[in-house]
Amino acid sequence: MKGLLIICGCIYLNLPVNGQENRDFAYIDNKVQHIPSAETFSTSAIAGYMRSNFKTDQEKLRAIYTWVITNISYDTDSMYHINWSMDPDAKISATLRRRRGVCENYATLFTDIAMKSGFYAQVVNGYTSLGTGNKAGHSWCAVQLQDKWFLCDPTWDIDYKGNTKYFLVAPIDFIETHMPFDPLWQLLEYPVTDHEFKRGSFSSKKDKHIFNFKDSAKAFFQLDSLQQLENSNRRIKQSGIENDRQKNWLAYSQMKIASIYGEKDMNLYNSAVADLNEANTVFNDYVKYRNNRFIPVRPDVVMSKLLDDIPMLISSAKKKLEQVGQTVENFQYDTSSIISSLNKLSGRVTEQKSFLKKYLSLNGEERSKSFYK
Repeated sequence: MKGLLIICGCIYLNLPVNGQENRDFAYIDNKVQHIPSAETFSTSAIAGYMRSNFKTDQEKLRAIYTWVITNISYDTDSMYHINWSMDPDAKISATLRRRRGVCENYATLFTDIAMKSGFYAQVVNGYTSLGTGNKAGHSWCAVQLQDKWFLCDPTWDIDYKGNTKYFLVAPIDFIETHMPFDPLWQLLEYPVTDHEFKRGSFSSKKDKHIFNFKDSAKAFFQLDSLQQLENSNRRIKQSGIENDRQKNWLAYSQMKIASIYGEKDMNLYNSAVADLNEANTVFNDYVKYRNNRFIPVRPDVVMSKLLDDIPMLISSAKKKLEQVGQTVENFQYDTSSIISSLNKLSGRVTEQKSFLKKYLSLNGEERSKSFYK
């Protein structure tokens, strides 16, 4: 997963899009350049500065956008590659450290600062109208402002010079150049198809059901990262796969989901092994104590509970092993050998519990003799 690279089309194009009027932001654009350097090495610090120094939500978003597009240089050495599989936190850290990046870095950085400033925001992955038959991928941002959703493309505004075109663009305008893989992030009541996108036909409602994207987006943010991936993949499949870019993205997403479940399987397996090891330790300590004829002497009430933790550990381990491979077929972990070890230990514990019960029912010399029977 870490080495997975996907072709990226993060190339700036000066295409006409109706973004927010720039003359309203001259003061904001100037003010944001005075953020202390010491506060620009983490998204939390940057977000804190934006919250403290700008009044309205629109001003804060503009300040975040302007800071990103004026402080991060476009990495021409990596312009044809995108590593969507990289951990977001690592991606953000690298971007702030190097002050360079491609579309995914711009989008991830803007989105993270926006979210830490109190906004709902999302990195959107898809493709653009760049070129004919272009197979490149691209990343941009969706952000909610005062209950309305807008789209931004900081990468396409890197030649800024006070004239941004892709800041807080209405979804109906943004769809003319940007097509997300997940139709949710079109943010349209009547999502367009790839065929309509290629033709430049964006207003057709024929044979379409209205899509409540606001409720879907709200529900999306209540999910964890794995659930979001699965939720997104279901929509992509339901909307239909019409080109290789969508097909490749779906395959990548499914592989990422499988990788997450694979990691869960690994954690479950390792935890089950840890339970088995702990159970064996408890049992071996008991055996040593028995071989020493239960000396030093302990109260009967303590003796009777010497083996009680083991069945719970065995049960815990088996429940974890039952979950391994439920979602993604398990080719890596030999659960059968662990289960066999658990069953053998369970049998030995049953035998010793029987012995211990009988031992505690005896008195004095009879207890000593029981070791030789």
